[in-house]
Amino acid sequence: GNVECGSAFAIAIIGAMVYEGSSILLKKVGVDDPIDAFAVHGACGAWGTLATALFDMGEGFEKYHGWSGFACNLGDDGSCAPGNAGAGLGINVAGIFAIAAWVAFWSALIFAPLRFSGMLRADDEVQDDGFDVRKHSPAKAYTMDGEKATETGKVVVSSSKVAPA
Repeated sequence: GNVECGSAFAIAIIGAMVYEGSSILLKKVGVDDPIDAFAVHGACGAWGTLATALFDMGEGFEKYHGWSGFACNLGDDGSCAPGNAGAGLGINVAGIFAIAAWVAFWSALIFAPLRFSGMLRADDEVQDDGFDVRKHSPAKAYTMDGEKATETGKVVVSSSKVAPA
């Protein structure tokens, strides 16, 4: 790869901040993303794509290495071609926009019909009770210490365990 160890550490620290910031921002604006899929794959993916151009190291910042590993991109005369860093960054930014457009197109194509047909969201009762209790497993799966579970679908939380009431 083109990234040295110290740079990789900086990319990771900044990536953690990108994840936390995007996760907090989504919650503040009211986007329902319970598994932080956008924060991980969208925001951090965009950061990783930018970071590959920003931290492309080797023989100084003036030379861009791209797919050449730690060797620089060569010019027509066989020497390192200067001034390619801006072009490399531009290509990566264009890639981020292309990926975002691709994801937006296919997501809209798949999720819009589901939303308009009412199949995208579970009803409030199922959400209040929880999918585990209502849809995914029998109540006995959550029985602890030999307690008998009832079929009410409500969950009792105690200080030591969680089990159906």
